[in-house]
Amino acid sequence: MTQIQVGKPVKGSQLIGREKEVLTISKLLLQGQSVVLIAPRRFGKTSLTLEILNRLKKQDIYTAYIDVFVTPDLESFSRKITEDVLNNRKLGKVFKKITGNIVEVFRNIELKQTIESFEFILKYSSPNPNVWELFSDSLDFINSYPKKYDRKIICAFDEFGDIKKFDGDKIVKMVRSKIQFQDHAAFIFSGSYESVMETFFVKQNSPFFRFARIIHLGYIGRDEFKNYISATLSDNEILFNEKFINEILDFTKGHPYYTQLVLQQILLNKSTGLNQKNVSLFDILQQLLIVENNYLEKQWEDISKSRELVQTLIAVVKYGKSLYSHLDTKKINPGRALKKLTGSGLLFRENKGYHLSDPLFELWVKEKIINS
Repeated sequence: MTQIQVGKPVKGSQLIGREKEVLTISKLLLQGQSVVLIAPRRFGKTSLTLEILNRLKKQDIYTAYIDVFVTPDLESFSRKITEDVLNNRKLGKVFKKITGNIVEVFRNIELKQTIESFEFILKYSSPNPNVWELFSDSLDFINSYPKKYDRKIICAFDEFGDIKKFDGDKIVKMVRSKIQFQDHAAFIFSGSYESVMETFFVKQNSPFFRFARIIHLGYIGRDEFKNYISATLSDNEILFNEKFINEILDFTKGHPYYTQLVLQQILLNKSTGLNQKNVSLFDILQQLLIVENNYLEKQWEDISKSRELVQTLIAVVKYGKSLYSHLDTKKINPGRALKKLTGSGLLFRENKGYHLSDPLFELWVKEKIINS
């Protein structure tokens, strides 16, 4: 049976429908052009980023990947940058031993030579290091280390919008001042919250204005997902017709996470003896509403704090492009609400209209809120 993992980054042949983006972004990076990936959560930004880095690594390009979201403090952030850069010469694991074990580290000849060129690495072994100095040095290291070996490096900062958690504008300005003149490095910045990323990269007074090419990730192409769904169902001896595949894609709109989740549930039902003869998308979606219930309730809880957001979101679900004619603009500001909902990643703007970026949440709103 085909193994489908949902919620984890995928790579290689498991990355469906992003070949054009992989090729385009890779070419930009090789030209020294940094890029920004903006999309709601679960749209595959991390998978796309890791696939790009993996392919470039095969071309002898140095790479580094730092997930800002899971990095708890500034020292950990700078340490992760240094470690990932060192990993390009397989020195990351040795570097990890530096805390409290200098003797062991100096037994590695290459790391010893690296420390002689980049003495800041020794500061990580200090009991109370100056974290801002370490971070500053680690940013310089992104460019200076590959430069020493006449290589280029592509450094990815995933969930870059979370960087302000360390110290707001100070760290953003430091990153900008350090990387803007780096001649051996190009960067991938990715983020889920459009409003935050636009604050960094789009507005004229933003710190990274015109620093990077902005790329908005959309849904996966219908034809590409059709082929993948057909092959997966056939390989697992599940009876289907084109109507069933169209029903799946009509619901998911090509959303990478939920298309995979639907497929995963179909395969799970097959393996447990359910729906072997008559696969019903309605039944599948009802099962997924239960599986994702906690997440969906939390989404609604966050929205329900604002009456304006609630009314606007419901109008989007019920009326689509004609939502303005169904809202009392004297009591609420739909434009402001739409901007907030889009900026948070809950809404997706396409073809001059708005719809929920999360198709399962849209179904949950219809069943639990509108039709209850």
